[in-house]
Amino acid sequence: MVQRSKRSLSPEEAREMQAKLKAFHHEVRKWCGEIPIGSTLYVALDALNSSLILTDRQFNAAIDGVRFQRHAGERGLE
Repeated sequence: MVQRSKRSLSPEEAREMQAKLKAFHHEVRKWCGEIPIGSTLYVALDALNSSLILTDRQFNAAIDGVRFQRHAGERGLE
């Protein structure tokens, strides 16, 4: 059985990381605007964009002190 880490993220650390994430997310969105839609690179950037949005939500939850609720049979990212 794998033991979960006892690490935590303070709201201040989450805000700092979120600011860096948003700057990178802006760059990724600019790159998507320069790449032909449907190309392999665009699809990869779109997947990266989706993961950045999810990460931003995770940071918001850490800042708000909320843990994402897991539905039956669904694995969370916590």
